[in-house]
Amino acid sequence: MSQVLKRRWWLALVFTSASCSIPRTHYYTMELPHVTPEPGIVIARHITIQRFRADQVLMDDRILYREGSNEVNFYEYHRWASPPVDLATNYFLRRLKDSGTYARVSAYYDGAHADYTLQGRLHHFEEVDRGKEVFASVALELELLDTETRALVWRGEAECTHPVTIRDMAGVVRG
Repeated sequence: MSQVLKRRWWLALVFTSASCSIPRTHYYTMELPHVTPEPGIVIARHITIQRFRADQVLMDDRILYREGSNEVNFYEYHRWASPPVDLATNYFLRRLKDSGTYARVSAYYDGAHADYTLQGRLHHFEEVDRGKEVFASVALELELLDTETRALVWRGEAECTHPVTIRDMAGVVRG
């Protein structure tokens, strides 16, 4: 191979490498509000919180969005610092600890025997695009079980869809 041809290949390789860089990946987390314990009666029980269940798409750290009801998409370079299922589980763990309602609150994997077990299922945790409007949407269900008998003590569901006012990824995350 001639010297001129080698130089051309080398220049082409350098130019291609320089112009084809991988975009920077951005990571996001949620700012969890602190709950001030209300003075009052503390329930003398230990509650443990299991890692919530979710469909596989919510076990991924990529931020999820929908443009239609049947299509799920991901942002490749915008990710959660932890998967949404862990963000939701940790929110409830911290919220119950901060509230002071129960004598003890712990994560399920701590292995301590508890009086009650809180388990949940995260249904969606996503950006929803409807034409020019953008929404942040979360839905989950929770169950409180007697740990010893596995009897259902309480069950609840919640869903919140909030319009995004600042149309960038930080605005969606704050949603």
